[in-house]
Amino acid sequence: MEKVFALPNGEELVASVLGPGEGRGTGAAQQETYSFLTRPFDPWMVPAEGGFLAEFLAGTHDPSLADTMLVGRIDGTVVGTAWHGTSRDLPEMGGYGFVFTEPEQRGKGIAQRLTELSIQGFWKVGGQVSYLGTVNPVAQHIYEKHGYRHYNGLTYRALRPGTDADTFDEEFFGRAGDGEVRNMRMGDIGAYTGLVMLLEPSEWIVRDYTEAMFYAPPAVQASGCLRPFFNSMTRHTAIEANAWKVLINDRGRMVASANLWAPGHAPVRANATMEFQAAPAYVDRAGAVIEAALEHAAAHDVRAVRACGVSDGRLAVLREAGFVEEVVQPAALDLGEGRADVTVMRRDLG
Repeated sequence: MEKVFALPNGEELVASVLGPGEGRGTGAAQQETYSFLTRPFDPWMVPAEGGFLAEFLAGTHDPSLADTMLVGRIDGTVVGTAWHGTSRDLPEMGGYGFVFTEPEQRGKGIAQRLTELSIQGFWKVGGQVSYLGTVNPVAQHIYEKHGYRHYNGLTYRALRPGTDADTFDEEFFGRAGDGEVRNMRMGDIGAYTGLVMLLEPSEWIVRDYTEAMFYAPPAVQASGCLRPFFNSMTRHTAIEANAWKVLINDRGRMVASANLWAPGHAPVRANATMEFQAAPAYVDRAGAVIEAALEHAAAHDVRAVRACGVSDGRLAVLREAGFVEEVVQPAALDLGEGRADVTVMRRDLG
C-alpha cells in the first residue's frame, strides 16, 4: 500500500506500507533501505539489530512474526523509515523501531506520518499495546502525538484508545491458568518487551543483568527497549545450548521468561548465565520456566548456571529453583541514592 502526503513545504512524501510478506527480498529496493538504516559510514545500531533488519527486509525471519516496514520517499529517494513487529497468532503486543529520518530532511513531518500509519495499522489488527525506546526530546514529542506515553526509563508505550493506563498491567498480565512453557519466538518481540519493562514486582531491581536492565526508580530505570530482545535472540539462535523458554498463560500472553547463554568457546562453554522475569501474578510459576531452560542446557553439556539478584523476592525464586549463593559483590550497583549488593547464585547441573 502507498499513501501520499503533501508536506508543509510543498513536497510530496510517498509512504510505502509493506505488510507481512509484502515487498520483501534481497533486491535493490531492500538493499537501499538496509543501507539507509544501517548507515555504514555513520552506524547507530548494534550488530544484532542490523542482522535482524536484514532478515526482516528479506522476509526470512521465523514465521511467528508479523511485521510492517514503512519506507518514505521524496522524489524517489528514501528519506525516512519505520518498522513495527508483533505476533502473527496474537497481535496484541508490538514493538516499534528502526525509525530514522535523513538528517537533512528532518522537520518536515516525515517520522510523524510514518508513526501515524504504523500505530493506526496496529490498532486495526487488534493491537493492545506498542513499545518503543527513545531519548530524543523531538522524537518523544512526535510519538506523544500518536498516543505513546512515557512508561519506564527511555521506554514509551501506546495503549489502545480507551484503555485505562493505571490498571492495564495488572489486568493484562493477570492470572489465567498456570500457563504452559514453550520456546521464545521472533513474534514475541512485543510480549517480551512488555514483560521485562513491567513496573512490578517493583522490588526486583535486576531485570536483565546481562543487558544492564535494572529498575530502582527514580534514578535507575530501563536503559533499553527492543535492543535487549534482539541481543538475547541473537545469543539464543547462535548456540544450541542457549535456551530461551517462556510461560504462556491461558489467554496466550507471556507471563514469565528464562533465557540463558553460554559462550561458544570450548574452555568456558559449560558455564552459562541466566536471566529471568515474571509478572507479579506468576512469580510462583517462575520456577517452571527456569527448570525448562535448565533442562535444555543440561542436555547440551552446560554444567553450571549463574544468575544475579538483589531483592529478597528474586533471590527466593532462585533458591526455590535449586540455586545456592556463590558470592556477594558488595555495593556493586549504583542506585543513585545508594548502592546495593549483588548476590551471584549458582546451580550445578551435573
